[in-house]
Amino acid sequence: MTIFHLKALLSLVLLLPAVYSMYTMFQVFGGAVADNVARIKLRHKASGYLFLLIVLFISYLCVGFAAASKAEPSPRAVIHIVLALAILTLIVIKVLFIHRFRQFYAQAKTIGIVIGIMSIVMIGISGGYFLTMTRFGQDRSVDKSLYYQLRGPLLTVVRTGGPGRLPIRTDRQSIELGRTLFAARCSTCHDPLSTRTIVGPGLKGILKGRVLPKSNNPATAESIRFQLRQPMGSMPSFAYLTEDEMEDLIAYLNTL
Repeated sequence: MTIFHLKALLSLVLLLPAVYSMYTMFQVFGGAVADNVARIKLRHKASGYLFLLIVLFISYLCVGFAAASKAEPSPRAVIHIVLALAILTLIVIKVLFIHRFRQFYAQAKTIGIVIGIMSIVMIGISGGYFLTMTRFGQDRSVDKSLYYQLRGPLLTVVRTGGPGRLPIRTDRQSIELGRTLFAARCSTCHDPLSTRTIVGPGLKGILKGRVLPKSNNPATAESIRFQLRQPMGSMPSFAYLTEDEMEDLIAYLNTL
């Protein structure tokens, strides 16, 4: 799973506490039975904490990716950033109005509604857009986080590849090493001599067609490198392969 895919799925999860927080807020301000108000406020606070934790974690992923990639944000990303900062600011203001500046308590309802609406818009233009464009992560050709992974206990974003295309090795030694590696690691799931499915699709002519099987990513060596590092479906990750092993394997696949 790529970083953007994880972020998009978390944004859908974020929608649940956002909607529930608005619902419980309407219950409190809408005249709930006095005996239930304390319990409803507790639920509202719990959903608010969950919302904030998810927002902070998603923000952590975004900041980590931006720092690692040093990429200029797109106009859509700028809007996303502005909305996220505005939401965090409004949350702080709302908490201050409720717990410190009680004379503004009545404004907390309006701020809560604004936070909810802005959250839905932010989720739509970020996670919703990504999942729609990638068919829920199936088409990864538009996913710029393909070149990055989360590493270590702090989930640090590190670069693992690049868009540049490396030449495919054609020397006999690389091909034979790739053949041996394929037999040891891949042959139980993939038939190299046909397109019939065993566990995964057969790989005959894999680099001679227009797209790769299953993922429909372009049939290039770079796409194979991506799928080895960040596979889809039930395929295990082969990110542990060295660069030489990966290039030898691609050299063999190029002969099929």
